[in-house]
Amino acid sequence: MHGTREKLIDTARQLFAERGVENVSLREISRAAKQGNVSALQYHFGDREGLLSAVMEPYHLEIDARRNALLDHLESGEPDLRGLAGALVRPPASLLGDPGGRQFLRIFGHLINLPHEQTLHDATEGIAKSWGRWRRMVVRWIPEEAVRMHRRFTAMQLAHHELGRRAELNRRDQVLFTSHLVDLTAAILAAPVSEETRRALDKRTKRRGS
Repeated sequence: MHGTREKLIDTARQLFAERGVENVSLREISRAAKQGNVSALQYHFGDREGLLSAVMEPYHLEIDARRNALLDHLESGEPDLRGLAGALVRPPASLLGDPGGRQFLRIFGHLINLPHEQTLHDATEGIAKSWGRWRRMVVRWIPEEAVRMHRRFTAMQLAHHELGRRAELNRRDQVLFTSHLVDLTAAILAAPVSEETRRALDKRTKRRGS
């Protein structure tokens, strides 16, 4: 039987997944969890950020452990681009079979696409170790100009947007979806940089340097 803390977490995860983190008030969460006011929520979590951290942490820890295991395996041999794309995609994709995991993926997919400076921190907090390790390992396959344009984060955004969309659809067979998403992620990472893009990037660099 869930206690007050667990009930608040479950309720917040459901509402955050359905409506987006910024569109749900603490009062609504307390009311939906059948708590009289926000005092219980504030007691257990402090504020919205503390509650969001409690909602995300168990899944972040699971993803971090799975990704580090995959990266350990790749490092023991000769890493390849598709294997590294899989190390980005497969750990969160493993959550598609779990109702709470699907809610997490919907929240994560929303957070990672928020257009503000905190996006990277909000999305990767809790998986910082494996995310940073993955970024260092994959850089050798990415064109230099693409690294400067944050290609790795773009791949992460696309992967988690698609995972969030898939979680909302709640389909049964995830094998084909996951394999195809790995293919797409690998293609994004390795896509060549055109001369047009290279010239535009050089112009931007010169403007910022002047």
